[in-house]
Amino acid sequence: MCCTRCSSSEEAKPAWAANMMSLQSGPCSAALCTSLLLTCTWLGWAEQCPTGPRQTKGRGMIRISACEEAGRNATFSGSWLESHLRSPVTTLLLPVLYSTVPLVGLPANALAFWVLAAKTKKCTSTLFLLNLAGADLLFVLLLPFKISYHLLGNNWLLGDYACRALVTLFYGNMYGSILFLTCISLDRYVSLVHPFLWRGSQHFWQAAGVCVGVWLAVGLGLSPLLRYHHSQHVPELNITTYHDILEPDTEHELAYYFPALVVLGFAAPFVLIPFSYIWVLGRLLLKGRHYGHVVRLLALVLLVFALCFTPSNVLLFFHYLQPQPEWHNRTDTWYVLALAVSAFNNCLDPFIYFYVSRDFRARLWARPCCWRGYDKSSSGRASEAAPEVQ
Repeated sequence: MCCTRCSSSEEAKPAWAANMMSLQSGPCSAALCTSLLLTCTWLGWAEQCPTGPRQTKGRGMIRISACEEAGRNATFSGSWLESHLRSPVTTLLLPVLYSTVPLVGLPANALAFWVLAAKTKKCTSTLFLLNLAGADLLFVLLLPFKISYHLLGNNWLLGDYACRALVTLFYGNMYGSILFLTCISLDRYVSLVHPFLWRGSQHFWQAAGVCVGVWLAVGLGLSPLLRYHHSQHVPELNITTYHDILEPDTEHELAYYFPALVVLGFAAPFVLIPFSYIWVLGRLLLKGRHYGHVVRLLALVLLVFALCFTPSNVLLFFHYLQPQPEWHNRTDTWYVLALAVSAFNNCLDPFIYFYVSRDFRARLWARPCCWRGYDKSSSGRASEAAPEVQ
């Protein structure tokens, strides 16, 4: 049974206003940054679907302008949707890009996780790096499912519940990585600017609590995505899409959720991270110490944000603030490419481990036969120290 959608009515565009608040240094900053993401849970679960007619859009970008079939089968919307789902960009280029990530990210993150877990001194920075490496490893192990989807002609074979789980984990890795990068940056800031606030075994357990808070914030903040059907059958092409087509009701309910997710999970950390390193750099300049290492680390973190996280988050944010369906259709290809590029943060994160922890570098370069006899007195003294200055 079909329900006709009026093409002239417009979906209400959410209005946004941002209020800046001053942040306290120390673990409270990291905890506040992660707890902000919990706001998205309320936005995702509380928004009610209206009953009036409205325009419909596809997954983040694809527009569906006809009606829905019984049993949630998406009505084929024309040649543009067919060309997108059959395009070499989605069936060839995307699987090539995604396949490159495990080739580099799997061995690099597996080695980093082992070195951080078994060979380095346990300190706050090591704990944050270990969680970041674990998140990257989980994402790399899930990528084959997304690669197979594109290689099969954008045809999802594993059912709707597996689709929901993979969509949630995909976004969870992105925002979890961002939050752990924020924790690492704030840890560097506190270690140098407020060195007595973040020392000893007690603060190690406080850092462990921050890590648990990050995982809870990501899990709860993305749990609304589990409510919705992300797979849609397209009988005209005899395929079932994965997060490429969303029901109109779902699109409306997510109109507030995704912009809030971008603001709290991407924009806020993007402000905190440069703030942390600029303060660190200023303190080093005042003390007359070398600052080249901090500059390189800041450049690397900003590169990860600019290259991997910024394109997809900017497109996602403006998609839900832009009511014109034609704009969504034109930018859909760019969005799916931006999502593929965002996966490359798993290849760049091991370089961050290398720059943040001197102990990690020492253990990594040491020969395996020497690891057991490595002098503990020289292994961790500076890894807990603020940003390295050598």
